[in-house]
Amino acid sequence: MFRTAEKLAEAAVPELGDIVTVELLELTLRGEAPPPGTLCGSTPLRRAAFRSLRGAGGARPAYAVGDMSPIPPTTPYRQTLAHLRPRLIRELNDDSPWLARNSARARVMREARVHSLMVVPLVVRGVALGLVALYRQADSAPYDAGDLQAAATFAEHAALCIDLVRRRIQERARARLLQRDLLPEVLPSLSALEAAHSHVPVEGSGGEWFDIIPLSGARVALVVGVTEGEGADTAVGMSQLRAMILTLALQDLAPDEILSCLDEVASRLDREHEAPRRYPFGLKYVGSSCICVVYDPVTEHCSLSRAGDAHLVVVHPDGTVNSPVLASHPPLGAGGQPFEATEIDIHSGSILLLNSGGDDAPLPDAQATAERLYEVLSRSGPDTQEILEGVRCGVSPGREPAVLVTRTRAFDAENVATRSLPPDAAAVAAARRWTSRQLVRWMLNELAYTTALVVSELVTNAVRYSTGPVELRLINDDRTLICEVSDTSSAAPRLRKPGLGDESGRGLSIVTQLTQHQGTRYTASGKTVWTEQDLPT
Repeated sequence: MFRTAEKLAEAAVPELGDIVTVELLELTLRGEAPPPGTLCGSTPLRRAAFRSLRGAGGARPAYAVGDMSPIPPTTPYRQTLAHLRPRLIRELNDDSPWLARNSARARVMREARVHSLMVVPLVVRGVALGLVALYRQADSAPYDAGDLQAAATFAEHAALCIDLVRRRIQERARARLLQRDLLPEVLPSLSALEAAHSHVPVEGSGGEWFDIIPLSGARVALVVGVTEGEGADTAVGMSQLRAMILTLALQDLAPDEILSCLDEVASRLDREHEAPRRYPFGLKYVGSSCICVVYDPVTEHCSLSRAGDAHLVVVHPDGTVNSPVLASHPPLGAGGQPFEATEIDIHSGSILLLNSGGDDAPLPDAQATAERLYEVLSRSGPDTQEILEGVRCGVSPGREPAVLVTRTRAFDAENVATRSLPPDAAAVAAARRWTSRQLVRWMLNELAYTTALVVSELVTNAVRYSTGPVELRLINDDRTLICEVSDTSSAAPRLRKPGLGDESGRGLSIVTQLTQHQGTRYTASGKTVWTEQDLPT
């Protein structure tokens, strides 16, 4: 708003005045506007611009840019605001009573040898946004009616410029409020992550987002992205992309598969709405950047994929900082090549920093940003909040990206138990006995009976429909008991309601009733059927 006012004042000197000031209402600076018909005679004003023909060596302002500009009643300034009509004072008289009501302004005007002035309101649709004061000094000719008409035309165009900025500020404020409502209020507390902090820029476009999504097997998906554009529509588009990613992640798809699906959706919607303004509600997904990371605390392994400029930086437990080389891919909707997943091992206690990118800076600036990022991370302490603050202040002081900072945690070997089973019906009883002994060892006797029953059903299905080896794994993550049965068959079990005369088909129904969450995820060699039970408090 101040830059716009300064450019307007610069354009008015010297064509319209030797000195030009722009005062804006506080509501205008906040992106608001009083309702039409509201009297602005007592509304606070703030100095938004000052321009003098003689530059720094000439007239000095009575009030600095950014300061409140007190204007007493019954002055031409207040009268202009109250009646929304320009005022012309052809010859300024030092004895005018209204000058005595503002001694600071009167003194500066005398020092600058001001002898004629015009005050013109900035009005849009019957609403006052502020005013422009134009002064002539020394040997300049006094203002006349023609000058007043020219000033009124200038003020009309200037008001439209100010109002455009005001509405943009208002739209950004609404987008930020909507964005906050659509983002997670509280990050989940997970065994896979010791700490998690996030940052979405206050002056962002409204399209920046982050997510921490708990997955099966104690794994977790970390997502950061930015949607192209700005405003409320962009915030809504961001929320829809979040919903799509959440849905796909809960299907246990790999990061590259998730982004491939998003890319296809963005491309298809772009083809359906090629004509300008045909996007529903103005939404547009093409051009969005995103990075998706899936971390497994049992294997200390990460699988990640990205679209656009988003990237990952790792601070290792020994303090070294590096950025894994990721397969590059254009932003969502560009198409043309398949997404690739990058596989890396992450030691327990490592800091993962996900950065949405979203900055259209050229490559040299991007490289400089990366170097500043490494510098900040190298000197930051172990606290994730300290790292986040350092990134916010030291890396992107202009347009800040969305950032997610987490510290990984690996499971102790004592909390993970694995048993290989042959594809034989006799393996079911052995699996039950092994499960019961393991839960007693973990002092989870209360869950021994139900878990043995769950294991019996899952292993029975694996042995019946698979020809290869079966693996049973139990995970105790201090909050949940996870049971996983893996086999070589890609056919997933289907939950159905058995009829009254059916002698089979009730196994999965029993499992569903005994556990809080259940599902199937596919692997390179087959599938894994998993269940989760809350630990007794």
